[in-house]
Amino acid sequence: MLNFYCFKSIFAHLKSLILSYILNIMKPDKITQWQKLGFGMFIHYGLYSLCGGVWKGEPVKRGYSEQILSHGKIPKEEYKALQNKFTCKNFDAEKICALAKAAGMKYIIITAKHHDGFCLFDTKTTGYNSVKAPAKRDLIAELSQACKKNGLKFGLYFSWIDWNCEYALPISDHNSDKIPPKHQKVNIEQLKELFTNYGPLCELWMDMGFPTKKQSEEVKALAQKLQPNMMINGRIWNDCGDFCTMGDNKFPDKSLNVPWQTPASIYHETWGYRSWQRRGDKNKKAQELIESLIRVRAMGGNYLLNIGPKGDGSVVAFEAEVLKKIGSFFKSKAPSQGCAKKLCKELNLDLPQDSISELSGEKNEIPFTKKLYRFTGKDYYSSHFICTELELNLKISKGLYKTNFWTISLVRKKPLSQDEVLEINGKEFCFPANKKELEIFKNIKIESVLKISVSTGGTPSLRKALKQDNLILRVEGK
Repeated sequence: MLNFYCFKSIFAHLKSLILSYILNIMKPDKITQWQKLGFGMFIHYGLYSLCGGVWKGEPVKRGYSEQILSHGKIPKEEYKALQNKFTCKNFDAEKICALAKAAGMKYIIITAKHHDGFCLFDTKTTGYNSVKAPAKRDLIAELSQACKKNGLKFGLYFSWIDWNCEYALPISDHNSDKIPPKHQKVNIEQLKELFTNYGPLCELWMDMGFPTKKQSEEVKALAQKLQPNMMINGRIWNDCGDFCTMGDNKFPDKSLNVPWQTPASIYHETWGYRSWQRRGDKNKKAQELIESLIRVRAMGGNYLLNIGPKGDGSVVAFEAEVLKKIGSFFKSKAPSQGCAKKLCKELNLDLPQDSISELSGEKNEIPFTKKLYRFTGKDYYSSHFICTELELNLKISKGLYKTNFWTISLVRKKPLSQDEVLEINGKEFCFPANKKELEIFKNIKIESVLKISVSTGGTPSLRKALKQDNLILRVEGK
């Protein structure tokens, strides 16, 4: 027989297990946590910041200024010598965090390594880093610690390509270069250091390159092992990302059913510091960015807005003022999706609206009114959207309220060669290839607006394409 103390111990253990189980159920998944961040700061900073878009007294007007090594046709050894001038004496992680919070941002992403290969962290893979420069500072560690102290999430940008790595392909005009095996080994070692040494990371922002599927999967597996709660952007390529990355300063022109983010720069001409950049009126610029942020949030995306500090690490005054004006508008709290939708109406900002189809009789054939897409593609230049989901909102016209019950069927216009497995309002259906019609609801009441969603099965980011033009709904009442 169990004594009282043994029973008490078992009860306490069971209570602990139950509490742990409940907390795990209630804990939002990493996608939800990331989407709630909403608005973040992007930072492009490195050796290129010392140039400010100028080489030997002449502005380099081609391309982004952070890629001046390539666009300026600068000899590698001359560019590498900039490391000897890299003091970053005015790079202040605390001030950067304060600015981000004043703007209403909830996370910061910084370029741990851009295309030039210069690392802002302590790495054993190369001496080409900020710790071995006159600065003798690990900027990634400093910013990681400051973010933690200030209640901000922290993430990292990492370039697939590396113009300093001896094993990498030479500089190209397109940056969509393959990653040789020895170069991939260096990338993996550097990513291991970043994932291991810099605390919890909310996001990995890979960029450019043309990795194989195996190489993308290798980075994803490493990330899942060492940073399981970290979201990975779409530029890991080969459909290995957790969220879709729009083109620079671009918004989706389609409805997406996967997490997504717009990376935005204050000036579309550059991300890294450019001394001769035309900055314009700060009030107009702030208003432009406020409207962009509202649109992105209203459509369900995250907005990652960039600053490009000067060579000494200080934030450009114009950029700081613009960010503070954004924060002032939102009272230092970026809008939720619901709030952003209301702001769109108040500011008369165009936003795609979901339409509602009315049943006009007791027999209706209705096309789907909304298509939803996911992002796919092997590399930056072949990426595209594919439709994986259809939606329709139904309501009854006033003259049909006497019809209480409705049967709804999915109808194919043309037969298929094989069966389809579909998810309809979250429930799985098999639509046999030899059938033209599939009953999905029988004798139901439509008392307000009925939303019907039809998609291919599986995880939203990996769903197969849906033959969207081949399906309509048949709605019959009695």
